[in-house]
Parts: sequence; C-alpha cells; structure tokens
Amino acid sequence: MIGELAAIGAALAWAVAGLVIKPISTKFSSLSINSIKLSIGWIILTAIMALWGKLSSLTFVSWHSIACVISSGILGLAIGATLQIKSLSLIDVSKVYPIAFSSWFLFTALIASIFLGEPITYYTILGAILIALGITFLSSFSKVERREMPNTDRIKGIIFALLAGLCWAGGTNLVKLGLYGVDPLMVNVIRLPFAALLVAILTLGRGGASEYRRYNHRALIQVGISGFLGQAIGEVLFFISIQLAGATKAAILSSTSPLFIAPFSIIFLKEKLTKRVILGTIACALGILLTIM
Repeated sequence: MIGELAAIGAALAWAVAGLVIKPISTKFSSLSINSIKLSIGWIILTAIMALWGKLSSLTFVSWHSIACVISSGILGLAIGATLQIKSLSLIDVSKVYPIAFSSWFLFTALIASIFLGEPITYYTILGAILIALGITFLSSFSKVERREMPNTDRIKGIIFALLAGLCWAGGTNLVKLGLYGVDPLMVNVIRLPFAALLVAILTLGRGGASEYRRYNHRALIQVGISGFLGQAIGEVLFFISIQLAGATKAAILSSTSPLFIAPFSIIFLKEKLTKRVILGTIACALGILLTIM
C-alpha cells in the first residue's frame, strides 16, 4: 500500500504545485519562474537526500547514465516545465493539466515504441483515441470564455500544453535509458541543477537581472512552495512508488493529478468547470489508463 499511496501523494503534490504557480504565471516570465522553482526544488531535494544518506550512491553512476539523466532534465524540466508554466499564463489550469498529462503519456508510449522497441497494443490505440477525444473537449471554449479570452491566447495555451507533454515524454524515455545503475531517487538530484542553470542563463539573456529583481517576497514564497511540492516532494514520491509498486501502478495512480486539479481550480482559483472540461478530463484519464496497460 505504501507504493500506491506514494503515487497518489505525487499526483496531489503536482496538482497543488500547479495551483500555487497559476496566479503569478501572468506576472513574471515563465523562464524566470521555472529557474527559481527548479533551483529551490533542487536545494530542498538535495538536503533531503543528504539527511537520508542517499548521496553516496552518486559515486557508482556511469557517465552514460549521467548523460541520459541530464538530457532528460534539460528536455523535460527546463523546456517542458517552462512551456507548461507559459500555458498556465494563457488558459485555465483545469485545461492545462489534463492536456499536458494525457499528451505526456501518449507521446511517451509512441516514442518508446519507435525508438525503444516497446510494442503498441490495442489498449494503446484505444487510449490514444480517448486522449484525442478528451483534448478535443478541453480545447473547446464556452461563449463566455471566447468573449473574455483572445483567440490567439487560447490556441497558444493549448499548443504550449501539448508541447510540454511532448517534452516530458522525451525526458521520460531518456530517464528510462539512464536508470540502469542509478537509484531512481537520485535522478532529480543529478538533473535539476543543469536544467535550472540553463533556464537561468536564458532568463538573464532575455531580461537581465532586472527580471529577478521584480520578485517580491510573496512571489518568491509561491514559487518556492511550488518547487518544493513539485520537485522535492512529488518527484520523490513518484520514484518511491516506482520502486515499491512498480512502474505501471505508479504511472496509473500518479496520472490522477488532473482529477485533483479540477475541484481545486474551482475552490481556490474560482475557475468555471464546464461539462466539456469534465468530459475531457474523464476521457483523458481513461485514455491514460488504457495507454499504459
């Protein structure tokens, strides 16, 4: 039961992390938000691993594994997470999470089939159809939303969420290649600093240090909480779940994150949950379940 509970805990942590970051996603650049989020997450995670006595396992990691893990961090955490934050600044979090998470699982299965030789089953095909249907529901907007939100923002938000899922999928498959000989709990300790450094360099290159000086204490606390929940807590619980419950169960249970985000977005962000969002979220959740069977 501990492995299953860890996966559900990861899903909850990821949902709350997105909820916390949503209000400031329109006030600061997605690059600067992500660089701070990843940096704080890495510092806290490394401290946890040090207290846990896990850092000594780094000495046994091969260069091939390190290269794959770092590449996965750059693709999934530096690029993918930045795209997700950008999509949060354009459309509701109740739409971003189902689109990003479902496309993540779908693209992961497709990439693994093409490059890693993993088979595509009838379940995968049926799951892909359900995910496509769910994304179609989520991509439609009510008359009120169309009046309040520019058409270009809606389209960009959906595209960024889909691209985030694609980047996460590429990162996930790179992690699979790099996990041989690596303690799953140490994956983020290795890749987070490289991802954070890249995003920080890009932030400084675009806006200079002035972008970081705009942050007040409240904004820094919000980003810090999101980094702590997403990278330090969510990722650790996810990898613990993989170890104790297996990859399939971990993936299934952690994919419930969009289901947590739906009620949270209504309660805390006052977002309107339409029938299309509900149907789209359910279709995506079922599609994820079938894709990884």
